[in-house]
Amino acid sequence: MLSYYPNQPYVFQDQLLVEHQFAPNINGQIGYAGSRGLHLEGAINNINTTQPQFLPNGQIYFPANNPLVNPAFSSIGIRTPSFDSVYDSLNAGLQMTVLKSLRIQSKFAWSKSIDDDSTAVHDDFYANLTVPTMYNFRQNRGPSDFDCPFTFATNFVYELPRSGSRTADRVIGGWQLDGTFQAQSGNAFNPTVGFDNAHLGGSSSDQGQRPNLVLGQPLITGDPAQYFNPLAFSLPAAGTYGNLGRNVLRGPGLVILNLALDRTFWKRENQSFRVRGEAFNLANHPNFQIPSETGLFDSTGARLGGVGQITDTTTSSRQIQVSVRYSF
Repeated sequence: MLSYYPNQPYVFQDQLLVEHQFAPNINGQIGYAGSRGLHLEGAINNINTTQPQFLPNGQIYFPANNPLVNPAFSSIGIRTPSFDSVYDSLNAGLQMTVLKSLRIQSKFAWSKSIDDDSTAVHDDFYANLTVPTMYNFRQNRGPSDFDCPFTFATNFVYELPRSGSRTADRVIGGWQLDGTFQAQSGNAFNPTVGFDNAHLGGSSSDQGQRPNLVLGQPLITGDPAQYFNPLAFSLPAAGTYGNLGRNVLRGPGLVILNLALDRTFWKRENQSFRVRGEAFNLANHPNFQIPSETGLFDSTGARLGGVGQITDTTTSSRQIQVSVRYSF
């Protein structure tokens, strides 16, 4: 279902960049980039919840025996342009050339992305399970799913020097070494209750319901077998939402180095012969995704096993390949 009177989504973008040439072979930039999105479209899995009670302390309570808001229907999904977003970033870059044979480019970004829902709607039918309620979107406000506070990337091209010997240069001369390196923060995420503890109705899942935070417990263990500590979270009272914010945890970061060595042995007007060797993730560094199991409890309130386990990586293990190319 679509909103009956939808607002027009729009985005403001602003950018400021200052560039300075420090030397004939060194150039740098620093700047700010930001955006503000209003009335962005998103999807809510169910607006036909159990009839809620609004408590004096601002909390929402869903009694288990209350009827649905509209008892004539079951669950009702809706697309609505009721979400917004904010993005701010500080960006810096540097380009330099060393002895005409080494060229280096580096980029750094310090940013923050905040929204109410990070999922874009592209399909004719889409049911989002991450927005628990239509009654208070601010409860779902937090770091975007793709929020990445720190990103650093650099690449270089190095032309290996020739020996001066015509015979030796036929073998070792003319080679070019390319490399890229990237390091960045992990993505944001949060554990969920695991079942419909708030009595929203319309789905057997938790629809993005978050647990309570237990103070004094460590949050992140860093162990892929159990990346976050399940004991740091407790089950909220039935019919209520937990106090844990959205996307308050940070997944593993990413570090990767790729190198390539290539040479064109001979080149004619319409023919060439090239040899290239490449190594991806040269250090064989494991770059883990966020945990795949985030639901904490079953429908009886018992804790589930395997919570916080990471089962996949964002990059492959080390891969090396060699190619020979003849173009004509």
